[in-house]
Amino acid sequence: MIRSTNFAGEKMGSNSVLKTSSEVDEAINHLRSLDLFPHHDRVKSWDTHKMIDIINGADRNSFILDVGCNDSPILPMLQKLGFKNLYGCDLFLNRITNLSLMKVVHSIYRRNYKPIIEMYENKRFAISIQDLEKTNFQSNMFDYITSLSVIEHGVNTQNYFKEMNRILKKGGMLLTSSDYWPDKLVNKIVSKDIRKMSPNNVFSKEEIKKNVIDVAEQNGFTLTEPIDFTHEDKVVHWRATTVGRDYTFIFFALRKNKSL
Repeated sequence: MIRSTNFAGEKMGSNSVLKTSSEVDEAINHLRSLDLFPHHDRVKSWDTHKMIDIINGADRNSFILDVGCNDSPILPMLQKLGFKNLYGCDLFLNRITNLSLMKVVHSIYRRNYKPIIEMYENKRFAISIQDLEKTNFQSNMFDYITSLSVIEHGVNTQNYFKEMNRILKKGGMLLTSSDYWPDKLVNKIVSKDIRKMSPNNVFSKEEIKKNVIDVAEQNGFTLTEPIDFTHEDKVVHWRATTVGRDYTFIFFALRKNKSL
């Protein structure tokens, strides 16, 4: 699908809900056309592609931060595209040094996971363990910040947007994706451990508007365009031993107001 460009680094038609599995296939094909790879969790190639597609139009010297970067392919992809100033932070990082364990991981995720493992030991990436709600990065440091399925894991959105505003440059972009379904899904998964992959919250349409976008606007952000909330299928199928959940994803790009 060809999307029109608004200005450098911003694609029109990006802010939307994942509607069908065919959109995942399209995203994977586009990533491969860039000589990249699908996300190791296949369905997450959709929002990964959106972030990469927007940033790919930027200057290769842009400063970029991936928050909640543990297991995220964003930085390795951007490095392969020629970006130089790449940062990541998370409360926990998988530093795999045991060769036998690495072979097991490779066998599970195959070659798509290898660049992520290598990222933790690659000095070209500035990876740090810290809380995304209160980082030690300099103010007005980054041109882009990516947040790939992070805010649903117990993140305080007020603190999140306040901190993202602090460390983004004026006019900088915050690219966020999250778990979503228009009607509220009852959460049967209780996890106090942010390292677990279970979503703490699948945002409803009302929550996205009031608890996310409204809060973002209160903290100096503006949507690059309205969100297309049109939905069709529950494309995401999260399964555990005793519980399961079906939902989809949502993606939205926000720009830090230049007047601040």
